[in-house]
Amino acid sequence: MEWANKQEPRLPMIIFSNRDCSIRPILIGTVAVVLIALLTPYSDLVMQATWVGLTSFPISAFFVLCALVGVNPVLALRRKAFKPAEMLLIYTMALVAAGIPSFGWTGLLIPYLAGPFYFATPENNWAQILHPHLPKFLFPQQRETAVWLYEGLPRGLTIPWHDWLLPLMMWTMFGFCVYAVFFCLSALLRKPWVEQERLVFPLMQLPLQMGGVTKSEQPFFRNLGMWLGFFTAFSIHAVNGLRYYFPWLPSVNVHLIPLDAYFPDRPFRAITPFWVRILFSIIGLAYLLPLEISFSLWFCYFAFLAQQVIADWWGVPLKNVQAYPVKDFVAHQMFGGIIVYALYSFWAAKGHWQIVLRKAFGRNIANDSDEAIPYSVAFCGIFFGLMLIVLWGWKAGAGLIWTLAIFVLFFLTHLVAVRLVCEGGMLYVQHPFRPINFLLAMFGSSGIGTRHLPMLVLFDHLLMLDNRSPLMPCVVQGLKIADEAKIQRRQVIAAMGFSVALAMLLSYFAYLRLMYRHGGNNLHFWFTTYYTRNLYCTWTAHLLTVGEPANPKALITMAIGAATMLGLIFMHRNFLWFPVAPVGYLMGASWPMINFWFPIMLGWAIKALVLHYGGGKLYRRSLPFFLGLIFGEFFSAGFWVIVDLFTGVRGHVIFSF
Repeated sequence: MEWANKQEPRLPMIIFSNRDCSIRPILIGTVAVVLIALLTPYSDLVMQATWVGLTSFPISAFFVLCALVGVNPVLALRRKAFKPAEMLLIYTMALVAAGIPSFGWTGLLIPYLAGPFYFATPENNWAQILHPHLPKFLFPQQRETAVWLYEGLPRGLTIPWHDWLLPLMMWTMFGFCVYAVFFCLSALLRKPWVEQERLVFPLMQLPLQMGGVTKSEQPFFRNLGMWLGFFTAFSIHAVNGLRYYFPWLPSVNVHLIPLDAYFPDRPFRAITPFWVRILFSIIGLAYLLPLEISFSLWFCYFAFLAQQVIADWWGVPLKNVQAYPVKDFVAHQMFGGIIVYALYSFWAAKGHWQIVLRKAFGRNIANDSDEAIPYSVAFCGIFFGLMLIVLWGWKAGAGLIWTLAIFVLFFLTHLVAVRLVCEGGMLYVQHPFRPINFLLAMFGSSGIGTRHLPMLVLFDHLLMLDNRSPLMPCVVQGLKIADEAKIQRRQVIAAMGFSVALAMLLSYFAYLRLMYRHGGNNLHFWFTTYYTRNLYCTWTAHLLTVGEPANPKALITMAIGAATMLGLIFMHRNFLWFPVAPVGYLMGASWPMINFWFPIMLGWAIKALVLHYGGGKLYRRSLPFFLGLIFGEFFSAGFWVIVDLFTGVRGHVIFSF
């Protein structure tokens, strides 16, 4: 393939330099975090609008940056304009805070703590099956606390804060330990990923352009191509947005075009769900990626679909994994590949990790004074953070060994997810086969023990199941921004840590106040009910009553995935002509790829044609148009959320993932 060997141009170089940031961006960033923590639950629960806290490039944080860019010319008239470094520091604070009030923490935690008690009925018998295994100090104990949360607070009564105080304190301690490990891992990964491997960080290219730290032939906001891309995406979402207000207007279906009806029979019925989403932001992000990565993403997706077709043709039973429309044998292969790739990544950077270990034990004089966290502190933070998590899990009834196993596997697989964001530009990554599934395949539910399963499954569902508002990719991307904008790394890491803590505490207040005021049954079903009742309680009760046996066949399929990943790594490292990168296999046929395959393939095809016929010069000239597509789509989402907030409209979703 000619395009696979074609030399691609590098993204523009960063030339801005400013290491002095005053207290002003910290104060403005704090205000932004407060607004995000208080308003995101309202948008998710009451407005039921586009999820602004989702992904590693959250709409709420991006809209904060848009507001700063918009107000800066006015401030410049009074000589008080923000410096690029100041704007980007504020953005990093909003970036890490955006997901906390949503899928990142509070949006799942509160329903998980009350739902098992509210949804328990004599028919499902959850009171006898689940409740004995849920520690009292981790859950509110009064029946009215859960009932009022879902049915609304009776007039004249106040929110039972006293019943929430101890559980939220304990879960906050647990969350801080997990996040401490995230921050320390991010600090240790910065150098090999940013300086040595020079990953692309596609999601941060637009903020860097908007912040004014990137050298280009023409200023970003004066580029006609950028505005053409912006209005291409914005105008289509504007038409669809206006139709929500005026139903007689026409619309353009870019949200979801189902294709399943064209494949009703065997064996092609096995590819369902199969649809097209026209996401302009994903087209733009795919255009930023190296061709081999964008090609590998959609190619491996179809390779897994081909496996499903062949399996159905042979009469192999096709079963989905728990919680995802992903076939189990596909998910097993992906998990095997993820474990191998994670271990390989550590081996490939062994020189860096040797320095870290020597520094941690005082046997190396390497200078780490400019790192976000000193190597020795980061190493100790990971070790003691993990030990505290294990002790917390043991006290909660999950067991020492099982808590250690599930979190070691979680951090290992999560590193791969973070890598996919930073290298592959994925807005989010969801592993359909997770550490709890691996442990069940290895030992079965009886081997793990019924007394441990409820808390282990809760760990899984809170942190690992729906990881669409991940913190760690945002922290790593924040450190990338610090390097490019020449902001002191320790200033950035401290600001991000403060933002996470503030967002967590404020979002508790916002979430509980909204649910008690409106009643969870009247709010967004997906947040208040689906995860806690349909997924956690139902599956955990199944594991405790029916159980799941160990699954040796799953281990064999994982071994096949591991062997395939070894082959892909070998071919990719040793043969330049080999067009498939390992990252494509890691994403496989997961939920993100079910949604993103078409725009990724479209972005790849356009870039391949541009490079083939116009070379690097045409690519650089066309790049602003595709950045404009990202800008236009995400600005549209934030714009309509603001409009709907003031008009009182409910259920208006611009696009979803």
